[in-house]
Amino acid sequence: MKTGIFTMKRVLAFTIAVVASMTMLAGGTQPVMTAQNASAESQAIKNNKKKISSAKDKISELEQKQADLDKQINSTKDDISKEEENQKAIQEQIETVQETILTLEDSITDLETEIADLEEAIAKSEIKIKNKRTEIENGVVDFKQRLRAMYVAGNSSYTDILIGSTDFYDMLMKIELVKRVADHDNTMIDGLVELKGEYESQEAELEANKTELETNKTTLEEQKAYHTEQKKKLDDLYAKSQAVIDQLEEDKAAYEANKEQINKEQEDFEAQLQKLYKEQEQIKKKEEEERKKKEEEERKRREEEERRQQQQQQNNNGNSSPSNANGNTSNSGQSSTNNGDYNYTDKSQFTWPVPGYYHISYGVGWRWGAYHKGIDIWSPGIRGAKICAAAEGTVILVSNTCTHDYGKNGSCGCGGGYGNYCIIDHGNGYWTLYGHSQYMSVTQGQHVNKGDVLGIVGSTGYSTGDHLHFEVRLNGVAQNPSNYV
Repeated sequence: MKTGIFTMKRVLAFTIAVVASMTMLAGGTQPVMTAQNASAESQAIKNNKKKISSAKDKISELEQKQADLDKQINSTKDDISKEEENQKAIQEQIETVQETILTLEDSITDLETEIADLEEAIAKSEIKIKNKRTEIENGVVDFKQRLRAMYVAGNSSYTDILIGSTDFYDMLMKIELVKRVADHDNTMIDGLVELKGEYESQEAELEANKTELETNKTTLEEQKAYHTEQKKKLDDLYAKSQAVIDQLEEDKAAYEANKEQINKEQEDFEAQLQKLYKEQEQIKKKEEEERKKKEEEERKRREEEERRQQQQQQNNNGNSSPSNANGNTSNSGQSSTNNGDYNYTDKSQFTWPVPGYYHISYGVGWRWGAYHKGIDIWSPGIRGAKICAAAEGTVILVSNTCTHDYGKNGSCGCGGGYGNYCIIDHGNGYWTLYGHSQYMSVTQGQHVNKGDVLGIVGSTGYSTGDHLHFEVRLNGVAQNPSNYV
């Protein structure tokens, strides 16, 4: 009888332990956010991503448009006949840059919003992950407590419970109890496994959000830098547009006021150049005749020397056949390997005359009823820059008489409007002219090599500001220097 009572107590203690364990597990469970709530929470981030992606595509299109307009501006800036087209392209570029700036500002705002949303989402995820970890730890603790309660009750295993049954009824009751405990254990373990999976999934999402956050922060800084760059470009375009318009109007007014004098100076200068060209041709013709005369005299001298040697050999050898006296003569027809000697024209024979300054403010073409025969090279800070020989040649004319070295709205009458200048004869009919120098440091008749310094940039003669007027002439006719340099 005592044994039966003791067994019933053990069963009752075991039952209480199981119920207590189930109660503790139920009390430790934390509510889990549903998929619907999570989806609603991330909707703002998804919307921002779409807007940012759309802005990125638009910025790419605007960048391509800017590149195309830059090419158009560069291709028309040197052509005086395309000034209107150049200004139109600049205006369109201004509008494109403005649109790019506005798009960047919208994109920057969206990025900042997404960064804030991601930071908030990361903070919430970290709390959720912490709670999930606590939930798992509590579940493990509950499971340990249930096992401990079973141990305290005197049953370390399900087998012990069955073996300790006193009768069939007791066994059935314990079997049912074991079954319920087993079901509870399975549910409990499955729940812990599920919690572990959710924990790992949330951790992966957290890391992805952190990576995206860093990427967005980098993109934000890049867009802010690009925004600053675009604003500077817009300022430059405004300045460039207004500067060109103002300069054109000022130069046109100055030309109209001095048109008669300027045309006369240009006609006189052209007449002088043509006269110089004819004189040079006469000099070259005379030099060529003298060269041919010397060659002919040298040829006759050699022939006479060969005849004398042959006669002497005949006298020494009687009637023996003369040797081939021409066997050791050189082939004078191939004495030179310089393409320039065969009138071969190579565009690369000329180099840029003002190294470091490459902007052409005016090109070749008609301007206000007059024909501009060269290119005007101007860039900020060009005053005092070195003027270099575009190719090897001989200085055939130098003018250093102009003292009016400053920007002016009319001609001072010096150097036919070119102020201080020099002309180099490169041979094969090519001349180059360098005008408006502060002074020329070469002298007439001096031989120069490609790149040798001729003088420095100034604003002498008819010049509204510091620049170099550069011409290329072939047989006295002005060419477009842009085809050569």
